[in-house]
Amino acid sequence: MQIAVKDPATGALLQLDARPEQLHGEHGFRIRHPNGSGFFITNRSGTWRPRDGNIVDRDFLINIGLALEGHQLKEQISHVSQP
Repeated sequence: MQIAVKDPATGALLQLDARPEQLHGEHGFRIRHPNGSGFFITNRSGTWRPRDGNIVDRDFLINIGLALEGHQLKEQISHVSQP
């Protein structure tokens, strides 16, 4: 599925691919950028975390989680001030 995610640092809207996957017995999502790079995340106790050794910005991970959970785009974190 395609998810719309704000880059919290720049406010840019990114279209990411999120595919359900199982890794080492954990269910989660493989998140892929348009350039093909990606990482695996799971939700544990209400917190989304990378589980494949990749380092992901905390606020970006929160925004991905919000998108996966069906929250509105305006609920995502942005550090860019709006005029």
